[in-house]
Amino acid sequence: MLECRHGDETKKIFFDNGQVIFASSSNIADSLGDKLLRDGKITREQYDESVRRLKTTGKRQGTILAEMKLLEPKELFVSVREQIQSIVWSIFGWDSGTVAFTPGRDKHLEFVKLQIPIPQAVLQGVRRMPDARALVARLGSRATILQKSNVPVDELHLGGDEQRLLDAVDGKRVLSDLVNTPPLAPGENARILYALFALGVVTVKRPTGQIKVQLKVGTPGE
Repeated sequence: MLECRHGDETKKIFFDNGQVIFASSSNIADSLGDKLLRDGKITREQYDESVRRLKTTGKRQGTILAEMKLLEPKELFVSVREQIQSIVWSIFGWDSGTVAFTPGRDKHLEFVKLQIPIPQAVLQGVRRMPDARALVARLGSRATILQKSNVPVDELHLGGDEQRLLDAVDGKRVLSDLVNTPPLAPGENARILYALFALGVVTVKRPTGQIKVQLKVGTPGE
């Protein structure tokens, strides 16, 4: 379990066999009821009643909403999956925080579990990061050159345009050129390049070779 803290907010991501399987949040806005209310799937009155029952019974809100016959089992399943994913993606929008990792077997018996490989979770999260300019700055300057590494990408599923962007990373083109490569918008390209960089799929190309400098030694007084 990876516990992420930002101010008074705590979000936990649970992993099993290299995959994200579950997430929870202390932020009430991340609750299932709040999500369904925002999506217009339940009314304010229904939401308030579910919260009242939650406080008196201690049951999960999803269970209560199902008991209230507000959601069919399939709808509940889909909504819970979407809620878990939104908690994971939201952490990528933080500009600061602390993390702690705890081994264990928590949440491995949850009824609703995700199965998202970590590389794919990173890609999805970075796609949603708000400040693309800041990501470009982390990669280097406009003249920085990126190159592919030998890191396998078996669990990373890129879209067609995203794969073409990766193919354009040839160890010769500068960062500003790659960011402005169509058909994707520069902000999208910046996010994808940063995700690939964070995953080690692309790296910054360092200058190679030796630079020879010839010094002319003059006579005293020159």
